[in-house]
Amino acid sequence: MPRVSVRVKLSSSQKATLLKLFESIGKRYIVNYMHQNLLYPLSSQQLQDKEFLLRFLLLVATLDQQADSMSARNTVIQLYAEYGQDLFFHPENYIGKLYDLVEVVKRYYKPKTRVLRIKTEGLALLRVGGYLLTLLNISQKYGSLLNHLLKNNSPKELLKSILKDSLIKGLLYEKAARMYTGWVSHPDLWINVSASKWRVQDIPMVVNGHVCKTLVRTGFLPDVLVESVDTMIVKAENERTRIEREVKRLYPDGDYFMIDCGAFYVGINYSNERSPKRNICPIMNVCAENMSSEPIRNDFMVKSFKISNPTGAIFKFAKTSEHFLCKLFVSWYRSPIVLQNLFVA
Repeated sequence: MPRVSVRVKLSSSQKATLLKLFESIGKRYIVNYMHQNLLYPLSSQQLQDKEFLLRFLLLVATLDQQADSMSARNTVIQLYAEYGQDLFFHPENYIGKLYDLVEVVKRYYKPKTRVLRIKTEGLALLRVGGYLLTLLNISQKYGSLLNHLLKNNSPKELLKSILKDSLIKGLLYEKAARMYTGWVSHPDLWINVSASKWRVQDIPMVVNGHVCKTLVRTGFLPDVLVESVDTMIVKAENERTRIEREVKRLYPDGDYFMIDCGAFYVGINYSNERSPKRNICPIMNVCAENMSSEPIRNDFMVKSFKISNPTGAIFKFAKTSEHFLCKLFVSWYRSPIVLQNLFVA
């Protein structure tokens, strides 16, 4: 896998300023964002019920996997509307109702099934069914999910225990496990599982693809590992440790989960690859992208495809995506010059 460099890099002092700005943005946005997009159907009493929220958010993390999926959040809300909190407190009542649950999930859940190579029904069965069985087993073994999580003495221990738990680990990718750890342990959010006994600096960053790309575009990272120069998909899981180490070095007393939230918020709202909003971005004054007259790295913005063999490229795409129309298209337009022009942005 290649590593690509950026042209403009921030100084150490500029990086520290950027981190504090991300932290401030994260603290301003995360509570309202979660309430407006996820928790709004819940009563004030439910928002104070730690066991219920732990179970509710575990289902969100299971379906969302830290992809900021509107359909995943909406699916959980619709399941709650259909079955109420009984679904979360009495999973044993729904093991025999998976046909009904999967039908509800199918109506609202829109995962990237082509990437996962599984049908929506299969993913719904695995994730929702696995979630119910996990809750059932945790309740039988530990009495409650809260009891299970409180065996840990810090957010770091909590994350490690989740990633070692055979059932919860089966539900969550690491980035989703990190997100869930932040949700349940941060003192500014609803659950605060330790009642503020844990240090906020010990809550891990998530560092998903959006966060990683934002740190590259701003000039915080001098380079980044990608799957290939053709796709420019960053390998966030390979950069996570390096990013956390650098953030802690530059800002030893920072709220790293909120820094991550702020970078994520900027990434999805202002640093979008298709329609970047550089002129109104809240970090525009400390972002190397805006300090430069040209984008730091065009590959991380709107991708321009330069294809030396356009006919072969289309056939390759047709083979991988099973897109018959691509083959038909090539049969109509054999001219490489015509095809080249169609693919250059």
